[in-house]
Parts: sequence; C-alpha cells; structure tokens
Amino acid sequence: MNSRHQSDEPAEHRRFTHYTQALQTVAGADEADLLAAVLRDEDTTMAASAVSRHMDRRATELLTDPAFTAWAQAMSRVIDQHDFLTTRLLEWCLLRTLALGEPWAAEELADASDWLSAQP
Repeated sequence: MNSRHQSDEPAEHRRFTHYTQALQTVAGADEADLLAAVLRDEDTTMAASAVSRHMDRRATELLTDPAFTAWAQAMSRVIDQHDFLTTRLLEWCLLRTLALGEPWAAEELADASDWLSAQP
C-alpha cells in the first residue's frame, strides 16, 4: 500500500487545500477579509492561485447576476496590489460585458490574455 501521510505533504499544499475549502464556504460578508488573509500568506504564488481559483468560481456563478458588479468592486479593493489577479478580474468584467450584450471596445478584446479567448 502506497499511502501518503499528511505530514509528507508540503505545508503550502496543505494551506492551499485549507484556503480553497474555506473560500468555498465563506459567507459573502466575510469573503473580502478571508481573501485578504490568504493574500498575506508567505507563499505569494500559492496564495494568488487559491484566490484566482476562488475568483473564477465566484465570477462564473455571478456572471450575469446583478450582484456581479458589487462583488467585482469588492474584489478589486482586495487584489489591487496583485497584477495577475487584477488582470483576471478585469477580464471577467469584460466577459460579463460580452455575455450581457453590452457595448465593448475592440481594443479590450485584442489586449486580453489567452485565458479570455479560451472561455466559452
């Protein structure tokens, strides 16, 4: 039997799992505070990955919901010092604009990352 003990798993992997699980069940009122706490983790790459995963999940859920705008504004205040996360959030906002059939500028789409072009 080749089982792996939890103590064999790197600490940052355990924290990532903990963060993603906590973010799945966080109450809306506590979301920004929890994201800010995750982003203070010493492993900035892992923390940004956990936050990115959460943002992708929440943005997918809220994409055409009127609550998206307030959520995106709250997220932007938390992630404003993180270029990758800021770009991802801006691209979610553009995707929302497209999904709602609202006006958009060709430059926005041309400047977007490959991630956005891969979205359905």
